[in-house]
Amino acid sequence: MKTRLALVQPARDRLDRAKNFQTVTRLLEQIRDADIVCLPENWAGIVILSEAELADVLALLGRYAQQGRYTLLTGSLIVEHEDSRIARGHVIGPDGAVLGYTEKIFPSNAVGERAFLRFGERLPVFATDKLRFGIAICVDLFYPELVRSLAQREIQVLFNPSNIPENRIGLWKSLLCARAAENTIFVVFANNTKSFYPDDRRVSGHSMVVSPRGEVLFEADDAEGVYTVEIELALITEVRKRWPYLADSSTIEKVEGDWVLRKTL
Repeated sequence: MKTRLALVQPARDRLDRAKNFQTVTRLLEQIRDADIVCLPENWAGIVILSEAELADVLALLGRYAQQGRYTLLTGSLIVEHEDSRIARGHVIGPDGAVLGYTEKIFPSNAVGERAFLRFGERLPVFATDKLRFGIAICVDLFYPELVRSLAQREIQVLFNPSNIPENRIGLWKSLLCARAAENTIFVVFANNTKSFYPDDRRVSGHSMVVSPRGEVLFEADDAEGVYTVEIELALITEVRKRWPYLADSSTIEKVEGDWVLRKTL
C-alpha cells in the first residue's frame, strides 16, 4: 500500500510567534493529496502555551487538516500542565478532531530543557486507515528502547519531529538510518529551517525519509517548503524476510542480569 507523507519545513523565527503561525498556516494551506502531514518540533518558536491557548491552536490546525483531508502531526509544542511544563505532540484526524497525543519522554539535557520541562510519560501508537505509526520527539530518537517499544507494537512508520542544528545533521542521519534498519520500519524526520538554536547554532532543514533498509529515500535542502514523499509499506514485509531483527528481539529476555534466549530460534 502506498502512502503519501508531507514534511513541513518552515523558516522559523525563534521569538516571533505570530510570524511562525502565519508561516505554518500558509504552508498547510498548500497541501493537497497527502495522507499524513508532519510539522517539526517547536515550530512556533520559544512559546509556552496555556491549556486554553493549546485548545485554540489545535482547533486552528484542525481546520487545515479537515480542509486538506489529511492526518496532521503537530510536531511538538510546550504546554503548561498541572503546575509544570511538558512537550506534547498531538495527532489530528482528517475530520479535524484530535486523536490523541504523545510526549517527549526525555527532555534534552544538552540544551537545558530539563531545567523547565518535566519528563514525558506517554508514547502511544496511532492508527489511520492507511498505517500504524508512532512519534519520537527530537532527542527521544537517541533511545533505541523507546523506538523498539513502538516497533514491537507494530508501527510501520516512526515520525521524528525535531529542531536539530546544522552541525548535527550528519549524526542525526546516522541515528535515523540505524532506527529504521534495526526495526525495519520507515523513519521520517521533520526539521525547522532558517532558524537558530538556543546557543545560536544554525538550524538548516534537511528533513528526510529513511526506508526499512536504512537507506535515505529523500533529503531536503535548507529551503522552506512542503516536501511530499510516497512510501510503499509492502517494503517492510519484503525487508523482514531477510532481516528478522524485530522478530529476534522478542526471543530474548533478561535473567539474573544476563540476556538469554527465551526460546529456540
